[in-house]
Amino acid sequence: MIDLVLSLALMLGGGDATWYGEDGNCYDGHWKTCSPYLSGEKVFYAAVGDWRWGDKPYRIQVCRVSTGKCVVVWVRDFCRACKNKHGVVDLSPAAFRKLAPLWKGRIKVVTCRYNGWRCFDGR
Repeated sequence: MIDLVLSLALMLGGGDATWYGEDGNCYDGHWKTCSPYLSGEKVFYAAVGDWRWGDKPYRIQVCRVSTGKCVVVWVRDFCRACKNKHGVVDLSPAAFRKLAPLWKGRIKVVTCRYNGWRCFDGR
């Protein structure tokens, strides 16, 4: 059943996930990403194309289509390669590892805004 739900979600707006940064050291060598916010989360964070400098961090759930594995991350950084691409997300290494080994590089995912106990479409 979960495969059917994820497959349908992919058809309706899924995308790709990649990873960026290194463990303990993020994009461009900036600790805790390039964002001015710390969001309380030092390990599970993400970058998307519609996040702008000064935006408040928010949570999304990212689920791998082929396995149904999911991870909740704080969006708090901008991803230039993700701009104008719905469902495309750049994950921290630790978050990506929850879904696949880093050597995979790119995986098919579905994303949704997360309010602490469920997903909702609050874009």
